[in-house]
Amino acid sequence: MNDTLEWGIRAAPGKHGLTMRDLNLGSYGRIPEYSADMSRRPRGAFPIPGVPRTDVYSLSSKVDIWADNAVDLYEEAIQRRWMAHADVAWDGLAPLPRDLELALCQLCTELAQQASIETDVIGQWLHKMNYAYHEVKAFLASEIFDTGRHYSVFRQRALANGGTLGLESFGQMNRRLMETRSGWTEVALFLYLVRGPLTLLLYRYGEAYAPHAAEKFMFRKCMEDKARHLAYGMAHVKYAVENRDPGFSMGLNNLMRSVERDLSQEMRDPVLWEALAIIFGGSVSNMAAGMEIVKDLQQRYMEEYLARMQWVGIGKTEANLSPDLAVYLRRPSPDPAEPAEAGA
Repeated sequence: MNDTLEWGIRAAPGKHGLTMRDLNLGSYGRIPEYSADMSRRPRGAFPIPGVPRTDVYSLSSKVDIWADNAVDLYEEAIQRRWMAHADVAWDGLAPLPRDLELALCQLCTELAQQASIETDVIGQWLHKMNYAYHEVKAFLASEIFDTGRHYSVFRQRALANGGTLGLESFGQMNRRLMETRSGWTEVALFLYLVRGPLTLLLYRYGEAYAPHAAEKFMFRKCMEDKARHLAYGMAHVKYAVENRDPGFSMGLNNLMRSVERDLSQEMRDPVLWEALAIIFGGSVSNMAAGMEIVKDLQQRYMEEYLARMQWVGIGKTEANLSPDLAVYLRRPSPDPAEPAEAGA
């Protein structure tokens, strides 16, 4: 009867019910900077001496995985869940011209592959995270559920209207995401600040140019999910940068040189961009107009990448951006006849 760390706690439900944040009272709400507990004991449960280790968590410091917003993002995730098989109006897909259907199927193939990679990447790291930080673990579990649904819904769309799955994506960034072993923060940097902003833009443009209400709904719901994922990832990287020594941020910035080489190779792969040009233009015959919209998307992606990197505290600027990526910013070339400014 006395084997308890806390007695008399009474959590009061808020306007959204009894949430995880409502339960963070007293000792239950104290997040340790480091945990040596290698069991799966819920934070605040009474420890029993002699319990064998369940695992050896390599991510047992708060700075390794934490984000203050994870607890609220988890609640948002479970409150906004949706079902691809039932909520999408699949019976409203009118026949499309073959070129437009093929292009849409190619986009869906790319997005399904991105979702499957994200599921596997998070799964590789989730079991390494100490249960002292259950808010993050619960949120990332919800993200795996989201990405599993995204994989399913884009595969369903590719096959629902007389179409087909398209070509596999180039895969350089996929390998980078899957094979990085240095730490979760580095993986989060690649997943949420490099790949994630592009995925979110593809969802946004997909909704804007979707030919059916079913696809608009699908892209809109995926966009809501992805914005939530990026909110955690950016908050975590920012927390890690602010709570480690200054050399950590510099190291991440240096690391981006090789990552940007991988990204620039993927950006040169024409398959996704040509499919998007057909979708944005409405047909193969109008691809030139569609490609101008693609260039706007690419420019916006590079601008968002730089802005997000600077927000988390990594000194990525146009000046140190890979030249192969800087071209997508479409900045005017300096006129050699113009005199250089003093101090330039």
